[in-house]
Amino acid sequence: MIYVTGDCHGRLQRLIDFAQNLTNKDGILVLGDLGLCWRKDKLDMYPFIRIWEGLKNNPMLYFIDGNHENFDILETFKDGYISPHIRYLTRGIVTKLDNKNCLFMGGADSIDKHLRIEHLSWWKEEQITEENIKGIKCDVDYVFTHCCPYDVFLKYKAYLADPRFFDLEFDNTSEKRLEKLSKNITFKHWWFGHYHQDIDLDNTFSCLYNEFKELK
Repeated sequence: MIYVTGDCHGRLQRLIDFAQNLTNKDGILVLGDLGLCWRKDKLDMYPFIRIWEGLKNNPMLYFIDGNHENFDILETFKDGYISPHIRYLTRGIVTKLDNKNCLFMGGADSIDKHLRIEHLSWWKEEQITEENIKGIKCDVDYVFTHCCPYDVFLKYKAYLADPRFFDLEFDNTSEKRLEKLSKNITFKHWWFGHYHQDIDLDNTFSCLYNEFKELK
């Protein structure tokens, strides 16, 4: 079975705790901002890899990228595998998880990027590009993204937007590109993170943060 959860931002112990009850046929999928690939010296990455690979039950850990990632590090893993049981699912990949057809598209725009330092705490690669979505036309069971399509965000803004910034304008380029992508694909359910909420918006779109949801 595959269990989906939202942003970790380095809170990796909750993944280890949840994994204790999994088997080698199970896995966890994190919807971006995992917090594994961040420091340039990788001192945050290697200890977690040793712990995860040391789990006796050997579950898989999958993740897509969010907007808080060190893309200089992520881009060195061309095949997506950080270690034997940790896999980065790159943008636009369509593959099966638990016998379900799935499309993965990480990325989002940081609302505080003007306060961050490029290649230290912010990377322009966070934003979904036209090239990322170009030519994608598919029929899948699930779509997994970090942010959601722009029309979905606008419809459910009261649930997703931080009240402190509700009336402010931010860069919604990634969300707008996901809306464009959504017009070219068919899907049964769309899962996303980013907004730090655990909520089923309707029968089609779900946002996750702390909860773990089983794919069925």
